[in-house]
Amino acid sequence: MSDSLVRRIYSLLSGLLIVAAAFFTYTWNAKTVFFEDGVYFADGDCYARMTRVQMVLEHPFSPLRHHDFENYPQGTTPHTTAPLDFLIAGLSLVLKPFSAQSLDLAGAYISPLLGALLVGFLWWWSRKVFPGSLRWPLLLTVVLSPILVHGFQLGRPDHQSLILLLVGIAWAAEIALWRNIPGRWHLVSAISWSLALWVSLFEPAILLLATLLLRTLVGVPSRRHALLPDRTSLIVFFAILVIWLLFDGWRGTGLPEAYRATFWRWAQNIGELQHTSVHQIFAWCGWLLAVIPALLVLRSLQVRALPGIAWAVMILILTALALWHMRWGYFLALGFAFALPTALAAIPWKPVAWATFLIALWPIAGEWDDNLFPDQEELRSRNENLADAVLLRSAIPAMQNPGSILAPWWLTPAAVYWSHHPGMGGSSHQSLPGIVDTAEFYTTNDPDKAEKILKDHNVRYVIAYEPSRIVENSAQILGTPQPSSSFAAELFRTRPVPPRFLRLVNQNRFFRIYEVTAD
Repeated sequence: MSDSLVRRIYSLLSGLLIVAAAFFTYTWNAKTVFFEDGVYFADGDCYARMTRVQMVLEHPFSPLRHHDFENYPQGTTPHTTAPLDFLIAGLSLVLKPFSAQSLDLAGAYISPLLGALLVGFLWWWSRKVFPGSLRWPLLLTVVLSPILVHGFQLGRPDHQSLILLLVGIAWAAEIALWRNIPGRWHLVSAISWSLALWVSLFEPAILLLATLLLRTLVGVPSRRHALLPDRTSLIVFFAILVIWLLFDGWRGTGLPEAYRATFWRWAQNIGELQHTSVHQIFAWCGWLLAVIPALLVLRSLQVRALPGIAWAVMILILTALALWHMRWGYFLALGFAFALPTALAAIPWKPVAWATFLIALWPIAGEWDDNLFPDQEELRSRNENLADAVLLRSAIPAMQNPGSILAPWWLTPAAVYWSHHPGMGGSSHQSLPGIVDTAEFYTTNDPDKAEKILKDHNVRYVIAYEPSRIVENSAQILGTPQPSSSFAAELFRTRPVPPRFLRLVNQNRFFRIYEVTAD
């Protein structure tokens, strides 16, 4: 066997190993997703996505520009778009011959598969762009970074995973262009950026603008022509954007002015909208984040080239964005991973570079330790969340008659997905009108007011849940003090005495299901 063949086999095995490692880390939470023959997703947005996929399978290739299943009866005009819907629907059709739960399994596995695909692409790409051992820190960071693992996590069918895949490919193409690597990188960049913009206009638009501005820094006169996109790439880029606008349409609607203050109170419950601490970003990227801009600049001075300086600016931009909102942490970790081969090359001795990288992983190791071996409080929270989902699902069969559901806003998407009834609230900010009315219902002790809310939203079923959390959250959203008595508490009493317009139809340890009676 020739040496070249041995090297190829070794390289292929190493690629398969890193992809398998990525899939393993992205599915570390399997015990909280697969439980008692059911599939349980990470949060309300995931169930809302899966409801969309149900509709795609029922009406293939029909645009979903309006959601009737949330904020019922007005509905919402969501920012959610079709690409991830079609990927999940397609995967469910592939799995259908093998499982009766093919849709749920597709939703559970779509993000880990997209993550594994990114790692496989980066393994292939890095062989061309960063030959040598220093490409492996890039791959290991994408596999191990806790925030990237969360983005590609099992049971989280969220558009973030598809955006990360597309932005990762787009940045890989950009770096290849900056380094004069042969290939159709302009076309790869055009396809990736345009699809990313289709998936979500917010983060990809900002990242594309930042990338193009940095391209002008790299594009010194001697190389400016090579960095200009060719005609084919421009045509493909704008063609995909046209397809997006024709199929999904422009989603520019926002909240009514009356709900702006409510939005900020509600947003306190949304993790990705919170500010990030410096400690947290080190837990995502490791200690090297503190010095990597300096290493990139040093490498640029060593080789007398500008790409390192340009990417150092990108890291600073991403760090500022991540400190502002946690949602940018995914892209900070991904951009940091791309910086590692260049930054570590600034260290003259490879063993020292590798030792520096491995030691700097300590905060990431600490985060993994917290995930794999949680303290009692975190373990109890996980168990309670899973028990909530299991018991809510077990109560759903009592909902046989048509009409909408009134439930705590964070539980509404799951109840909608399992019951096929629309929900009065939802987990999106565009559901805030329904969320506010839900909060008014749970916190009031006025039967007439409660009955009017039910009639206005054509509610057929009311879900009662542990009242302290509902009342606390509802009062926060409304900006009012917690009431001393409320419908949430009355409906969850050991021996509830419901008002004349409600009757108890099902109950278990965590939930009570009430049906609205006819006049």
